Amino acid sequence: MGPVISGFLQLTMNWRWTFYVLIWLGAFTEILMFTIPETLPLIVLLHKARRIRAQKIPGYEDIIAPVEATDRTLKGILKVALTRPWRILVDPISFLIAIYLSVVYTLLYMLFTIYPIVFQQRRGWNSGVGELPLIGTVVGAALGGLLIFWISSRDRKRLESGHKAVPEDRLPVAMVGGILFAVTMFWFAWTAEFNSIHWIVPTLAGVFLSMSILLIFVAYLNYLTDTYLVYAASALAANTICRSACGAAAPLYTQKMFNALGVGGGGSLIGGVACLLAPIPFLFYKYGATIRDRSKFAPTSTEQGHEEKEMSEELQLQEEYEEEEEEEHKDEADDKSVRTGSSGANSETYIQEESGLDRVATANETGGMAAGRPSDRYSHVARLTRSEHGEEAS
Repeated sequence: MGPVISGFLQLTMNWRWTFYVLIWLGAFTEILMFTIPETLPLIVLLHKARRIRAQKIPGYEDIIAPVEATDRTLKGILKVALTRPWRILVDPISFLIAIYLSVVYTLLYMLFTIYPIVFQQRRGWNSGVGELPLIGTVVGAALGGLLIFWISSRDRKRLESGHKAVPEDRLPVAMVGGILFAVTMFWFAWTAEFNSIHWIVPTLAGVFLSMSILLIFVAYLNYLTDTYLVYAASALAANTICRSACGAAAPLYTQKMFNALGVGGGGSLIGGVACLLAPIPFLFYKYGATIRDRSKFAPTSTEQGHEEKEMSEELQLQEEYEEEEEEEHKDEADDKSVRTGSSGANSETYIQEESGLDRVATANETGGMAAGRPSDRYSHVARLTRSEHGEEAS
């Protein structure tokens, strides 16, 4: 909608009003920045450790979060922030996705030049009306969002029924989006090439083109997050740098490229590249697990056997529960024990594991233990490190 609004502002006001509108919208986002709660697991654990220390539960006054056991000096933070994204970038999954999303992001920014070429320079529309076909991309993005919402609801039901999710479950959306991206690029290019073709035809192509872009972005960003987990921020940072650099360069050459090749030729060049990239999600879907096993940053243990990897989450929780029940009957000096601490109305169950990591049980776990059954789900943001063990959290 930005080009549409700025196009009419250019006709009725002046160029400064484009920036006035941006400032107003930016001021609104400032409110969101200060009101959205923290969700990063490492920081959630940090806050939880501080609350436990504040309660002064006997034996847990020195409990710390894993992030507190790492180098939190400015030098250490900068070293990780400035080097880890580049190291993850050369990881096969991260590298190929960076290439793919860079191409898609480049096209996204090229569209802001391509649409004026097609509808203003070639068809003679003014700067306001000439941007109206971009509303089709808004419609396409909305349709893509609805599709993603439906897929997310379906996946949630599958998880509730006992399906064990893997990162590759995200890729079918990218498969569909990749094929649609290539097809609609050719569709848009050759229907926009000729003024004799009604304007609604390339506009409809733009609807499905933006839909494909959304599907590709959502699928790949979710796949990166599920693949690298605790390193997801670094993986996304590397990806953002690459695609933003390509997108920033797009307006510099788009006009010359389409002047030389024409709309049909320039669009076909992009569509051809899209065809070359389309097999990537299919390859990851088949070989992604093997690639993750060999990765230094994807937290998949190579020491686990194939059968253990296939074990369902429910079975793993059942085994953990049975082991904890057995340890309750052993000598108090044994490293594995279950202890309960309470403070007023707040009580939490603490499980000390052999590895030296203490897990703060969630409400579901506590209820499950009381009922004599394993908990429904262990919280992935509920691990703290006892400093008395002298071990760093992995």
